[in-house]
Amino acid sequence: FFLDDATLQPRSLFPVTMAFWGLEILPGKPMPLNLTRRLVVKQAALVVSKPAKKTEPCVLSVSVAEDEQRYVVCRLHEGVLEQCPMELPFSPGDEAQVHLSGGHAVHLTGFLELDDEDDMEDMDGELDELDEESSDEVAAPAPAPAAGDMSAVFQDPSFLQSVLGSLPGVDPNDPRIQSVLQKQDGDKKEDEDKK
Repeated sequence: FFLDDATLQPRSLFPVTMAFWGLEILPGKPMPLNLTRRLVVKQAALVVSKPAKKTEPCVLSVSVAEDEQRYVVCRLHEGVLEQCPMELPFSPGDEAQVHLSGGHAVHLTGFLELDDEDDMEDMDGELDELDEESSDEVAAPAPAPAAGDMSAVFQDPSFLQSVLGSLPGVDPNDPRIQSVLQKQDGDKKEDEDKK
């Protein structure tokens, strides 16, 4: 963990991990979200299984905790507006319920934010699996080159190409870099011919 410079709040070194979330809401049946972690609803989409003879808008609303007030989130209408993008965050403490009126069901989709403990448990499991796999394939470490051999390592064009390719902002195919590498390779061949 480290402190965010702007807010001075602790932040994880790991980015937030997300998991897909979806829920079907039926008209006339309030649906509690029963969250254990933060949720962000990203879209509401009308489910038209059978076209209605007389279309009426479906109104999606939310109530929070013990408050009976319903807050309208969107109005979906068959053949007119059948999906609505949104950015609607909820936390477990909100004790949110979703309400729907109208003639069709609605699918809500979004993502759950997994906390650092979930991330760490996943990473620990993956690392354990890697340890088990790699323990069967442990190779002896390559011997370190002698002091005189280090110059040979830096004279190897493929080694230099790979090092240059890993540097940010360096294009190993740049004509200037290729010119130096070719000169280096030419000097190496001259030295071998002298021997």
